[in-house]
Amino acid sequence: MPPHPTDHYASGPRPLWRRAAPWVAGVALSFAVGLLFHSLALGAVEDDSRRRFDNVAQVARERVAAAIASYARVLRGLSALHTAGEAPLDRLRFHRYVTALGLPEQFPAIEAVSFVAWVPDARRGAFVAAVRADDSVRPGGYPAFDIRPAGRRPHYQVIAWIEPSDLPDDRLGVDIAVHPGVAAALARSRDSGGISASGQVVRITRPTPSTVLGMREPIYLGGGLPATVEERRARYLGSVGIAFSVEKLVARALGPAQGQPVAFSLYTETAPSHDLPADRPLALQAGDRLLFGPEVRGRSGIDAPRFTTLLPIDYAGTRWKAHFTASRADMVVGYDRYLPLLAFCAGLGGTLLAFAFLQNLMRSRRVALDQRLLLDSVLDNLDAYVYLKDGERRFLYVNAKCAALIKLPASSVVGRRDIDLVPGHQADASWERDREVLESGRRSATQVEHIQPDGSIRQMWSVRVPLQHEGAPPAVLCVSTDITTLHELKARADAANQAKSDFLSNMSHEIRTPMNSIIGMTHLALQSNTDPAQRGYLDKIYHSGQHLLGIINDILDFSKIEAGKLELDAVGFMLDALLHNVELQLGQAAAGKGLGFDVEVAPELMRPVRGDPLRLEQVLLNFAGNAIKFSEHGRIELRARLARAFGPELLVRFEVRDNGIGIAPEHQAGLFRPFHQADQSTTRRHGGTGLGLVISKQLAELMGGEVGVESSPGMGSTFWFTARLRLEESAATAGLGAAPSPQAPRLDGCAVLLVEDNPFNQQVGRELLAQAGAAVVVAGNGQEALDEMARHRFDCVLMDVQMPVMDGLAATRRIRADPALADTLVIAMTANAGVDDRRRCLEAGMNEFLSKPVVPELLAATIARCLGRTSAPAPDVAPQPQPGTGPIDLALLEATFDGDRERMRKYAFMFLATTRDALAEIDVALTKGDLAAAAAVAHRIKSSARAVGAIAFAAVCEDLEGQEGRPAQARALAARLRAQLARIERDVTARLGAREADQSS
Repeated sequence: MPPHPTDHYASGPRPLWRRAAPWVAGVALSFAVGLLFHSLALGAVEDDSRRRFDNVAQVARERVAAAIASYARVLRGLSALHTAGEAPLDRLRFHRYVTALGLPEQFPAIEAVSFVAWVPDARRGAFVAAVRADDSVRPGGYPAFDIRPAGRRPHYQVIAWIEPSDLPDDRLGVDIAVHPGVAAALARSRDSGGISASGQVVRITRPTPSTVLGMREPIYLGGGLPATVEERRARYLGSVGIAFSVEKLVARALGPAQGQPVAFSLYTETAPSHDLPADRPLALQAGDRLLFGPEVRGRSGIDAPRFTTLLPIDYAGTRWKAHFTASRADMVVGYDRYLPLLAFCAGLGGTLLAFAFLQNLMRSRRVALDQRLLLDSVLDNLDAYVYLKDGERRFLYVNAKCAALIKLPASSVVGRRDIDLVPGHQADASWERDREVLESGRRSATQVEHIQPDGSIRQMWSVRVPLQHEGAPPAVLCVSTDITTLHELKARADAANQAKSDFLSNMSHEIRTPMNSIIGMTHLALQSNTDPAQRGYLDKIYHSGQHLLGIINDILDFSKIEAGKLELDAVGFMLDALLHNVELQLGQAAAGKGLGFDVEVAPELMRPVRGDPLRLEQVLLNFAGNAIKFSEHGRIELRARLARAFGPELLVRFEVRDNGIGIAPEHQAGLFRPFHQADQSTTRRHGGTGLGLVISKQLAELMGGEVGVESSPGMGSTFWFTARLRLEESAATAGLGAAPSPQAPRLDGCAVLLVEDNPFNQQVGRELLAQAGAAVVVAGNGQEALDEMARHRFDCVLMDVQMPVMDGLAATRRIRADPALADTLVIAMTANAGVDDRRRCLEAGMNEFLSKPVVPELLAATIARCLGRTSAPAPDVAPQPQPGTGPIDLALLEATFDGDRERMRKYAFMFLATTRDALAEIDVALTKGDLAAAAAVAHRIKSSARAVGAIAFAAVCEDLEGQEGRPAQARALAARLRAQLARIERDVTARLGAREADQSS
């Protein structure tokens, strides 16, 4: 048997070693990756150090080679000096040239510059005599000059001149050719015409100990380089040369050696390169001479690890070998020293983080899988049918019970459409309910009948919820529960309740018949019997019968309400008459206990309303009767106030207040339950069944209201209820605000900003507000309103909604967003008076909502109430006007302008003029095909038409507003407007008289 999906929940935690094993492996892997990163970083650092070392060595080699080349150019300058002269180079020119070189500053490594003359033995004596007599540089010449070493030879190569001139004379006269190596080098230089270096190392001690090498270049009679060897030998005069200090040359080229990580040694081969094999390796040989630096031959492996390289330098045909060496650690700079460690830490930490992330991901997946298995187990064992379906009618999930209903495994159902698995009519019916939830995006709960495969009918309670996951298409989740048994039980309970109600109703009727006889006969007996004792008996029988009849009436009403057979009437009545009638009926009983009634009806409710006065009176009688029953002194207040109004619909709050015994808070919650009393002792004292309040509650709810109580022990009680009533047609036409009041509200000292784009409405609103005492400023749109509010402070803003440039909703949002204006009172005043229009205005931040045309008293009363100048409530929305019998309803016009015929005539003709211009704008807009502009103009003149009583004209304007996308209908409505305007003009002229301009003409 396979394990249950949730068996692992009972198996307990895994052993420690199983939980630790993955982490041990992860740490080991992280160390391995860290070591790999360390190795790679170490190799990169070593490669970088090697490149840095090679670069330092190459630069040093190039600097030494450049120094040698610069010294060679000194020799070529002397040769050029000889060539450029008309006569051979002489002592004075040689001296001036060397002096001009500035050896100490420009060539500090040069120890001496000399001229070696080639002297045949035959000219020896003449040569010696000429040098001794030459006083061009030194006065007195060189009397001690002679060729050394002594002895006769075929020819001599004698140092004839030497600079600087302050050098000792012991070098003058030396025959340098006595050294075979030097002689051979000079001969090669003479025959090749190039610079030669003998390679003969000379160690001098003055002025400072140093190693000296020399270079020489031949010069020829007549200058230049002769073409052949024979000519070169025949014209050979000698050579010019320099002797330089190797230490100074290297120091000048490389700079101070202190602090440098690279050690430098310089070697030279003992023979010119052309005398050695061309393919000889570049390596230090035992015969190489050390010119500079420490001896490195035979020291390999002493200092490790190190970088070492050997580079060649050409020295006048002789190869020098520059040896460079440095510690690897010294070539590592900056943060490269820490890079391997950082790489190790990064590899270790990064791998640990990645491993932890993967572990957490795997754990989350494992938990999600466990949760999915658990959820599947729960849903499969749930006594309900569960499925998830997408917008293409495909099943995304079914539980086991739902799959069993379809008679297929769940895996075979998922991914298939319901129409392919369920009979067509059932699938379509179910899909209609699913589709409604998908399209609306709202939860749905319904009870439906479901026909089982065996033909039986089951009652299902189905709850559908829309689901929308990111990246997934919308779907609907349906959970259906079989409530057939519950449905049957409910049907039985309803039948039993109906039987009980029928029994109570029939029983009440059966009891009422003999009770009426008893009460009637007792009343007749009281009229004819004068015996005091018998009258006392009869009077007790009469009052007991009345009490029993009241109980029976309560039971009958209670049964009717429970059976749903109580119907409300809708008749016209006056609220003040209703409350006074209650006072009249209970006045005698109240006077018997020393009590009295105070009746108060709000002024705005002193007009005919429609509703069920009998049921209102029944509730008031119950509340007032209880007030009398539980009061011993004081007066009982009956009040009717307007709680809220919407057009002709009113929500009226009735209150009955007494000074009786009061009710404890813990007993108030159960007052409106059947057969409940706050205190059983009061029941025994005052009597009653406890049905009166529950009947009152049910009646209030039937009338669209609710009930409540406010009480404290010993402080009396206030029982209240609300009911929805409706103004009578005549009262609705006049508007709730037109109700008479003791004193009409005034707006003296109040600054009002009227925001209205219609000139007619601007004029009407300005005058109405001015009559109430307000100071009025007019703005043509929302932007102008904001500009005015930036300049002046206003107590109230009357805001139209649809306007050009900036509408009223946008302007109100801007006002609420500005801290300096956010507290300003804003009242909507628009021709659109629907529920959605009211909601949009309040959501935008408006405080109140009035619809056009606005009754003058209502306009002033609403502003006064919102500013706290009166406590009388005002309606939220003015009632919709009703069409009159003619083109213009004169009664509405009179209500707007208080019956002032001059003002009526003035504004009627102003309406005609502005509307005529507006119809021209509509024609232009329709010609251009701009239906939106035409609708905006129609909306603008709609409120003006209602203000003057042109209700039918306003209705056509409203129809024109809704013709977007229908140009033909819009043109037809525009034609109707023109025809109606002509009839309105004739009617106004006939009923109010012609305009002054027409009369004068």
